[in-house]
Amino acid sequence: MPQDARGTPVSCGHRAALDRYETALQQYQTYVGDPIATIDQALAEAPDFALGHAFRATVLMTLTEERFAAQARPSVAAAEALAGTANDRERGLVAAARRLVDGDWDGACAAFDRVLVDHPRDAFAVQSGHLMDFYRGDALNLRNRVARVLPHWSPAVPGYSYLLGMQAFGLEECNQYPEAEAVGRQALALEPRDGWAVHAVTHVMEMQGRIEEGIAWLESREADWAPDNGFAYHNYWHLALYYLDRQRYDAALALYDTRVHAEPPDLALQLLDATSLLWRLSLEGVEVGARAAALADNWAGRLEGERGFYAFNDLHAMMAFVMAGREREAAQLLDDLAWTAERGRGSNRAATRDVGLPVCHAVHAFGRGRYADAAEGIAAVRDTAHRVGGSHAQRDVLTLTLIEAALRGGQTALAHHYIAERTVAKPASGWGWRLLARSRAR
Repeated sequence: MPQDARGTPVSCGHRAALDRYETALQQYQTYVGDPIATIDQALAEAPDFALGHAFRATVLMTLTEERFAAQARPSVAAAEALAGTANDRERGLVAAARRLVDGDWDGACAAFDRVLVDHPRDAFAVQSGHLMDFYRGDALNLRNRVARVLPHWSPAVPGYSYLLGMQAFGLEECNQYPEAEAVGRQALALEPRDGWAVHAVTHVMEMQGRIEEGIAWLESREADWAPDNGFAYHNYWHLALYYLDRQRYDAALALYDTRVHAEPPDLALQLLDATSLLWRLSLEGVEVGARAAALADNWAGRLEGERGFYAFNDLHAMMAFVMAGREREAAQLLDDLAWTAERGRGSNRAATRDVGLPVCHAVHAFGRGRYADAAEGIAAVRDTAHRVGGSHAQRDVLTLTLIEAALRGGQTALAHHYIAERTVAKPASGWGWRLLARSRAR
């Protein structure tokens, strides 16, 4: 039976199609190039390439938007139609893709793991499971999914460095910072242009409050992680957070205008980073001008088509509407979230009901000056907010908003309560100490 470059069995014997699959897989791992365009070429050459159809569907689903799910569904159907000629591994991957398009992201991750039991070198299954763990906020499996297959890999296996980059990020999200940094640096010694491994070490420095070191880390390696990389906007977002900590607001705004939101993003993944950065700037009292309106326009154009798909996106849409004073769209979003919580489907329904809807109500209350309601609402869900996805660094925006609401609402003791958490965890970070000084001045 034919095999891929890591010795994992495939049913397709078309050499050119398999070569294109390997190219698409590397593009998927590195964020350099267009894996969908490449796998489309493979499928044009070998329409019966079951793995290719499963790959296409899954990569589209990792973009976390309903419009891409609509494109993924025909690919799942095409893969299912080839079940009779596919092997067990491929049928398992198709089953995972089916769960993804049906909204059962938890079930999809379990299906990826069942494939990895027998095929631990399935780089596609590891990469896909890792991304979906991230979107579900499953820190434990961000770390452990990689650990379960790592003994079967070595530097001689193609893509080993990318596996290490994933392990580093999983370790970081489980608060194992020294181990995460060591593994991330090991990955980069093998492949210096691994933007995900750079990102993992960046997260370590962010969580430890190593601000100046983080700035030097990203700026000195920019030629590795930025050129032609579809993930670069996120590392620029991290660099902007470092600038914010040091009150280099002009530098943060310049990154926003030239790297994070040089033009209205097409992908929600980039749009939410732009929104999160602008929200943080506004919390710091920085004048953001017409930027908020542009964000709100972008999110408003997605409301109807994306209703009920992913609560993490919804949270950022609410931030944009609040910043821009777009009450009509904010009200519509709250209605949509209530609909999702009651009648939605899949994993997102419970995440919306338990976290997404209440936190969006809290952000909306913040925008209307109901600061006590905002603080109370965020505090109620902050410690379970991982259920809507994202990283610790991304969800930190909730804590910052909670503290700001408490300060504006005169709840000084509540503000001190959460500021203490920041100053203990990040004693070298300036943001927490600035908040503490503000609270004492009040």
